[in-house]
Order: sequence, then structure tokens, then C-alpha cells
Amino acid sequence: MIIPWAKPLVNKSDIKYLNKAVNSQWIAMGKYVHNFEKRLKKFLEVNFLGVTSSGSAAINLAYLILGLKPGDELIVPGFGFLAAANIAQTLGLKVVFADVDPNTFCVNVDTIKKVLSKKTKLIIVTHTYGNMCDMHKIVSLAKRRNIYLMEDAAQALGSKYKGKQAGTIGDIGVFSFTSTKTLTTGEGGAICVKKRSLYNKLVLFRSYGYIKERYYCVVPGHNLRMSNLLAAIGFSQMSRLNSILKKRRKIYSVYKKILKSDKFSLQKFENESAIPWTLSIKLNNNFTQKSRNLLISKLKKKGIESRNGYYCPNELSFFKKKYKLPVSSDLSKRVLCLPIFEELKVKEINYICKKFNEILN
Repeated sequence: MIIPWAKPLVNKSDIKYLNKAVNSQWIAMGKYVHNFEKRLKKFLEVNFLGVTSSGSAAINLAYLILGLKPGDELIVPGFGFLAAANIAQTLGLKVVFADVDPNTFCVNVDTIKKVLSKKTKLIIVTHTYGNMCDMHKIVSLAKRRNIYLMEDAAQALGSKYKGKQAGTIGDIGVFSFTSTKTLTTGEGGAICVKKRSLYNKLVLFRSYGYIKERYYCVVPGHNLRMSNLLAAIGFSQMSRLNSILKKRRKIYSVYKKILKSDKFSLQKFENESAIPWTLSIKLNNNFTQKSRNLLISKLKKKGIESRNGYYCPNELSFFKKKYKLPVSSDLSKRVLCLPIFEELKVKEINYICKKFNEILN
């Protein structure tokens, strides 16, 4: 038995719409881009949204429409996928890392306050592994300080906080539709904004910097657009998104019933409306990075693919300044993620749990 960590499901409906897009000859921008955006807006209950060529493109676009300049300071979580920090680094922005909660793996208002300064132009929160940050207090802080707030909801499509969809609570929300995500177009992303003025800039910067007169660039724009082919897949998958979310929640509940041990704890989801993107486990203090990696290797020999936690930025050479990130550093060494995907069967979950427990014990 071979069980991958993630497995995209492209079904007959997705292929049908992909073929329609191909046969239309509109393989770049086309009607499925508009239709996918329309369905996403309805699902997220937002007015201003644009799809992009990737989640990273959506983040890049966010920095562009906010007018961030080299030297501008932004806060990023010390644990989580580092796309926002990496892109900021390439643009010459000053990245300041905030530590995370040891149980939720997410930043909170207290960890953000510790690194907040008069120079902060943007706060970025990441809903890591689908878990929701405590947004109420963070939003209040950002408003009081008149600082833009962006949600990296790449792993959290469908998660909710007090009835609001992930990515729709801050000033800007970004999403990813790469192959491992809850909804996938192969590669792709989206960005939603609260203000029309930001949306107008989004449209401009996303498509070369011109909009009315061809080739007359108003701003130095980019090509960050999603193709009609990928949008056709996304448009199709939107019709079953609620079913996908339900399946993921069910898979997580099965794991939760079976996996119990004093040798690890599961990531704490304080919000019942959050959708786990993966089964994230924190091994206890007896484990080191080496023994965690050995566990991953042993699972692989049993046909089970798993993933290590994200590296702490202090371990990466291109982030020159080192920050006080004790929790992020600890999680990077002791977190391990087990498979969750749409087609994962109960018998496979039982097999994963059985082998995981056998190796642990």
C-alpha cells in the first residue's frame, strides 16, 4: 500500500470544462477566468477578487497594490510556509518575524505586539494548516495602528472565523490552488481586497500595467494572470467545494478518534469552523529533529508519505538577522504532518494510524 501525503482529484467534470476551454481557443484570459472569479466571490461573500497565476503571484500583487517600497517593514509568522517572507525579501522589504502559539501554530495579538514598531506597514497572518488565527484582536490592533492587515489563506480555503471565510477578514486575503491544496487548478491563486481602489490597482498591476489603451502602461505592471485553461478546472471544482470540505472534516475526525498517545499532541483547532488542511502533529519533548526525520523515513518504508514542519527562518541563511523565535524553532524540529486528501479512505487512515503507533512504540 502506497499512500501519498496529498493527491489532487481531477474528475470527469473538470476534464470536460478543461476541454471546453481548449476548444474555445481562448487559452489565456477567457470566460472561465471571469466565471471562476464569480463563483469564488459568491463562496467567499466578497465584492472584489482576482485570480492569479499562483499563490505567490497573489502575494506579489498584494505588495504592489499597497505601494510597498524597499525598506518598508512587514510582520510575518516565524512558523509557516514562507512565501510572503521570501517574496518580500526579493523586493527589498524588511521582514520582521513574529513567533507563534505552541499549540495552534499561528501568530496571535501578543506575539505580533512584541515585534510591532512605528515602521510597520503591513501585518501578515498565516492560517497555517487550515487553522484560523484569533482575528478579532489582530484586526483591532491593525485598525488602532492604521496598519494594513493581510491574511495568507493559502491552506485555509473554506475555514471560517465567527462566520467569516478565511481571507476575507483583513484588508487583503490571498489563496493558493496548487496541486496539494483543497481546491486545485494545478497552479494558481487568488487575491481579494476590501477597497475598490485596491481592486482597480490589482487589475492594472496583474496585466502589464495597461487597461484602457493597449500597450499604454500606466504603471510598471506584470503578467500575474491565471490562464483560461486552469480557471476552467477551478470553475468546475467550485461546484463540489462544499463536498470536499465535508470530506476533509470527516477524515480529520476519524484521525482524531484513533490517534491518541502521550508521545504527541495534535495541532489545536480552537475554532470548530476551521478545515484542517493536513493532520499536523507535534511530537513531545523527547523527540529531536533527527528522531522526527527518522520517523518520517520509517513511515515511508511502510508506504506512507508524511512531511516535516516548516523551517524556522533563523535556520535559513538568506535571512541575515536572527530573531527570538523559540516556539517556531521548536515546532520546526518536532512537527510532522500526515496525509489528508479528498480520496483518502477510512481503511487507509486506519493503516496510517496503526503503523504510526507501531513505529512510535
